[in-house]
Amino acid sequence: MKIHCRKAGLLVGAIALILAACQPVQRIPEAMTPSPMTALPSEEQALVNAAVQFVAQTLDIAPEMLYLESIEAVQWPDASLGCPQPDMVYAAVMTPGYLVILSDGARTYAVHTDSRIEGEKIICEQK
Repeated sequence: MKIHCRKAGLLVGAIALILAACQPVQRIPEAMTPSPMTALPSEEQALVNAAVQFVAQTLDIAPEMLYLESIEAVQWPDASLGCPQPDMVYAAVMTPGYLVILSDGARTYAVHTDSRIEGEKIICEQK
């Protein structure tokens, strides 16, 4: 009898992880899409600067060629920051962060971050 309960518990846990991974990104109200005239709060400006440096280094683009299209606070549904990679397993925990959209005039880059300036960042293909 205990074996069946243990198996049922494992099955329920696995289903809960799968359902958590399928949750959509929760956008935090009052997303900010700054115009060239809009000054960002210092924390968001630091996150944008870090995202610019990350994209520039990752894709070998001059940082001065990148400009901000938008920044939006989000709650990622898991530790993949909304951009799961094949064959990877992620903690099923809501992760606060930002969606930073940068452009070089020819291409747009969606940078998914956690909430820390020096934290995790990934350039995620937009669908």
